Amino acid sequence: MITEIHVELFRFDSKVDYLPYYKKYTVEYKSKETILSLLNKINSIEKFAYEASTDFNLKINNLYLNSNEFIANIVDRTSNEFKIEPISIYRAVTDLIIDKRDYLEKIVSFKSYVTPMDMDEYAKNYELDYYASNTYNFNRDYIGDHILLIASDIIEQNPKLKEEVLNRISSKKDGIWYHTSLEHRVFNYDMSKEHRIESLFSMLEKIKYSGIKTKSNAKMGDVKISQFFAGFNIAAFEGVNKNSCAAIIKESKANYIELSLAKEDLAPYSTLVSDDFSLKIAGDILLQAKDENADFIVVRGKSDLMLFDSHQKKIENEIGREINLPVVSQEQFKKLLEGEKDISALGFDKHRVKVSFL
Repeated sequence: MITEIHVELFRFDSKVDYLPYYKKYTVEYKSKETILSLLNKINSIEKFAYEASTDFNLKINNLYLNSNEFIANIVDRTSNEFKIEPISIYRAVTDLIIDKRDYLEKIVSFKSYVTPMDMDEYAKNYELDYYASNTYNFNRDYIGDHILLIASDIIEQNPKLKEEVLNRISSKKDGIWYHTSLEHRVFNYDMSKEHRIESLFSMLEKIKYSGIKTKSNAKMGDVKISQFFAGFNIAAFEGVNKNSCAAIIKESKANYIELSLAKEDLAPYSTLVSDDFSLKIAGDILLQAKDENADFIVVRGKSDLMLFDSHQKKIENEIGREINLPVVSQEQFKKLLEGEKDISALGFDKHRVKVSFL
């Protein structure tokens, strides 16, 4: 079966272009063709720079993946409209080719712990883990998930180095504290990597006694809707654990705004070393909801409510833009749907950003 795909391809030459731009193509593909074959077809139409001789990593529709993935699988996950970009726009040199020196230099910094052969293997296999991290968008000094995975290997192979390696990866400026999950960012992500990084966290004394919860148990449960939201635009933050209320928002007759950032990790452990890192991630999410004309955003529970509502002024100061977006927890939204209108009973009287639609 032959199907069409519509592509917006990132184009940029650092020697002559001030800003990147995108060129559009429509290409036919077969069910078992890869992303690399798609790029080869586009290249036959119009030449551009990419690693044509081998498979390489890139970004399509905000998913990070390898060019050996099947086109059909990405279509099934997203759509038949592809926005194809380099794995790091910030490091782009020419079209899909990037400068990888930052990635490689961080691996070299661990050369005293691994063999040259191991370093080559790490450089080959962990590139996605470095550039796909949302942390990279806010802290480019971050040591990188690839280094955390290397650290995990070193400790496993030589437990005597545990404290030394933990000290290397736990800097307040750029250490493990800033890790954000790749579960929803990398296509077919290997969750064993996340478990290895969680194991590193469990070894740190500061984490053991922090009392910080990284998972939210918030769930909407059964809701009997008596108060509908027709005409409202409602966004939601689900977090990495997929506490979704999208279905119930749609049932409420509201227009559900699907945020590409809805499943991001808020890096809760970063609060142990930084006052503003989680605020930057939350600001990105709130701005996307605001720019998509959301009337309000539904978040998971009390900790999200404190971050997105109580600290919204701090977030505005951090990102340099006014937001003023009402924030409602899933529990509050459920009460609204079931007919509750009393501001005090809902807890809206305690919100920093006024919930004005009642």
